[in-house]
Amino acid sequence: MSKSVPQDQGISAMWWSAKNPPKDPQTSFAGKTVLITGANVGLGFEAALKFAALRAFRLILGVRRIQSGEEAKEQICQRTGYDAADVKIYQLDMSSFKSVKSFAEAITEKEPRLDAAVLNAGMAAPCYQLSPNQYEMSLQVNVLSTALLAVSLYPKLQKSAQLSGSPSHLEMVGSVGHRMVKCTTFDEVLDANTSILEHVNDKAYFHIQATYCATKLLLMYVMDGLVSAANAQKSEDVIITICCPNLCRTSIGRDFNWLMNAGNHLFQLVFARTAEEGSRILVSGATLGKDAHGQFWSHDVFDK
Repeated sequence: MSKSVPQDQGISAMWWSAKNPPKDPQTSFAGKTVLITGANVGLGFEAALKFAALRAFRLILGVRRIQSGEEAKEQICQRTGYDAADVKIYQLDMSSFKSVKSFAEAITEKEPRLDAAVLNAGMAAPCYQLSPNQYEMSLQVNVLSTALLAVSLYPKLQKSAQLSGSPSHLEMVGSVGHRMVKCTTFDEVLDANTSILEHVNDKAYFHIQATYCATKLLLMYVMDGLVSAANAQKSEDVIITICCPNLCRTSIGRDFNWLMNAGNHLFQLVFARTAEEGSRILVSGATLGKDAHGQFWSHDVFDK
């Protein structure tokens, strides 16, 4: 890892990140089918624009509302000249296991191949709220549904890799915020032989920043589990990574109240990358070789 990349997670690191965005990827995606979740806004939309500009064979957009997907599709095609016939839109609600399963089944059955899956959809919850499956909403969206989707799409990615002769990519979007969770945070939980999942799901644990960072830590464990399972099968068909765009100006805090949003907006004007700059790391992550398997990709370096 480059010595110039800051190791702390404070203001100075955010300032450095804002002033040192990743390189804009130029690798062609010709012949490749790329899936992006949360593709109608923010990082997902900007990544979709780049994949289109880099001539992906087909784009699959996973969105909560089909109409939002259609609007994103129109903008993508207008701005890049991409053929609208090569953009496929599927409904995906990450707050529902049923929706995730239906989405994965549709991709598996309807799409001829899948070369890269960028699991970008995520959220920062402004308050404690349960999903339809009775999990704290950010835990459901950022961890559990992402894990379910990753496992569900893996066979399709593996099969596509075997057909093409080159590895597919399974990429989840994480955050350096996982490092803000102190190593002693869950000691009492583990000592009491209690589930960390149940602990994070408990209303008493909820705190906007702490819960968000905890979900990103749990996502790291999801990646480690997927990598271990793939390695046990001696499979090199799918490169599994987590990429981190760092703090970006997006709508991830759209559900916050106006006062929090106003403060976040001012803070991000100074200390955050643009969504376009952040999306570069999502796209470059899908170009990496086998040395990226099980790695944390941030600032154009492996930083696990």
